[in-house]
Amino acid sequence: MKKRLKAAKEKIQAREPFGELVVHEEGNELHLMRGDDRFARLIPTDREDIWRLEVFRNLERWECLEFQGTLDECLDFLAENGHYRFWNG
Repeated sequence: MKKRLKAAKEKIQAREPFGELVVHEEGNELHLMRGDDRFARLIPTDREDIWRLEVFRNLERWECLEFQGTLDECLDFLAENGHYRFWNG
């Protein structure tokens, strides 16, 4: 699992516009942050290379989206849906 998280973390930070964000490992999850503010997390599923995406809604609680996909698909979804982002990108 650690190898999977490390590879995913490196891929996120190498991709525009996510490079400026902090990617923090918490257990088996990856939290995308701007400064200390978490706004999204990626949780690996039982299926190889498939992640579940959750967003931190209104900075109050995590909200599970009905979205699962590869890491690239999750990042594309965040990049294309600005209302789920809490950073300028």
